[in-house]
Amino acid sequence: MSLHMTKPASVRELSNFLETMNNQPKHHIGFCGEDSSEIYDTLVNDFSDLPFEDSFVVAYKENEIIGALGLDVDLPRGVADVWGPFIHEEEMGLAVELWNQLIQNVPKEVSKFSFFINKENTFVKQFAIDRKGIERGSDLVLYRKRESFKKKEVQAEPYKNLYSDSFSDLHNQLFPNTYYDAQTIQNRLNDDNQLIIVKENKSSIQGYVYFEASPKHSEGNIEYVGVSETFRKQGIGKRLIIHALNELFSYETIDEITICVEADHQAAIALYRSVGFEVKYHLYSYSVVLDA
Repeated sequence: MSLHMTKPASVRELSNFLETMNNQPKHHIGFCGEDSSEIYDTLVNDFSDLPFEDSFVVAYKENEIIGALGLDVDLPRGVADVWGPFIHEEEMGLAVELWNQLIQNVPKEVSKFSFFINKENTFVKQFAIDRKGIERGSDLVLYRKRESFKKKEVQAEPYKNLYSDSFSDLHNQLFPNTYYDAQTIQNRLNDDNQLIIVKENKSSIQGYVYFEASPKHSEGNIEYVGVSETFRKQGIGKRLIIHALNELFSYETIDEITICVEADHQAAIALYRSVGFEVKYHLYSYSVVLDA
């Protein structure tokens, strides 16, 4: 049987393959979605700073995809999120071949590769370790279904530009090395991506929640919840989360809301559980740095 590696012949075909693989815990990668239409939209509209042909490589056997590996490259930060390797038969040799072919097209300024691996995905965990990957911690993905949800009125309000400095200071203090800094969040705001605050005064905030709705794909994500240390243990975090649930479930098509939290952050996990969230995945982060 002929085996060859090349760029994807069809993004739709690749999306269907990734959906099949990523819905299995033993193949699951946190960066990749689980619905083929969502994956397709990401690959077409919001994937990598490199051309798509330099960002994904696929292994075909007799015109059928048996393996795939992608790099979602962020050139300004010099990092890439690794999608995969997704290998049907978990052949490590094929995974290495895909990796070696793909990284040839990555600029030298991109030296750090991030893996977000399901606890049950021992194959990719070993792949990352073989690349001298360093474990950077673990996270839980929690989810809340629409069923049994009842709207509760809480006091919070939409973000306004007059709170820009206060929000930026708090967000960058709480999440100094995160994927969205304060300016990125502000730039992403629209009807579906909302930043909600609890204010202290006319220019300062006590806390905030940032969430993104994806009604087309029947899901929403709470990306960040932050409360100033001065105002903790006053119910502000719970109030903000409930407000986010109210807004996200106001979309008739959204059936599930997710949030990612550090696995050892027991206080936050208890807070999310108190409003109906349950554990969906346990994910491990690994970082691989290429030798110069």
